[in-house]
Amino acid sequence: MGRTVAIHQPNYLPWIGFFQKVARAEIFVILDVAKFTKNGIIHRNKIRTKEGWTWLTIPIENKYKGVAIKDVCLPKDRKWWGKHWRLIIGNYGKAKYFTEYKDFFEEMYSEKRYTRLQDINEAIIFYLFECFEIHPEIIRSCELNLDPSLAKTDLNLEIVKEVGGDVYISGMGGRKYMEEEKFKKEGIEVKYFEFKPFEYPQRWEGFEPFMSAIDLLFNVGGERAKELIKGGANL
Repeated sequence: MGRTVAIHQPNYLPWIGFFQKVARAEIFVILDVAKFTKNGIIHRNKIRTKEGWTWLTIPIENKYKGVAIKDVCLPKDRKWWGKHWRLIIGNYGKAKYFTEYKDFFEEMYSEKRYTRLQDINEAIIFYLFECFEIHPEIIRSCELNLDPSLAKTDLNLEIVKEVGGDVYISGMGGRKYMEEEKFKKEGIEVKYFEFKPFEYPQRWEGFEPFMSAIDLLFNVGGERAKELIKGGANL
């Protein structure tokens, strides 16, 4: 197998499938030139609660809709920082491994030192990479010489070519639009990543899948989480 590439937007508190996909790649390209969309997972994600789950949402201003992710600023009203941390403590404070990992999050939410959405998202992603022992080469798409008019298949193909990849890992959603013949013409193989939810201990009865990866980290610890992430997906 050649150099394998995964491409993804820098999401907030990404879900477990995000890390499974990246764990299977040698190169991870942060798609920060993609346009910000409201009500997606670039600025929000799910955490487990006693009642089931809830969103942690950064209240990004509407004026950033359609703006490149790299140019999206965090809200000037900073109340959400405390709200998110209180929800994390309230729902995970008694989780088995919370105290082992809480310092990073406590410092981040209390210091409020980030001003851009991409910066806080990357800080969390890179920290979780260390916890799960995921070590790809990381490249930001804004650093590449990309044609700004490209989209979907053409954009992904150009990114893979620019970083010297010959295997592209797409999410299952890519099957809806991916023009695979374009990759084949360039000698690039397309593989599809399929996330299959797996159960692990959570704080309350009634397992909830598709949670932020911090749910896995706080409940089972980094070592076990690493094993589940690296062993629990089909490609």
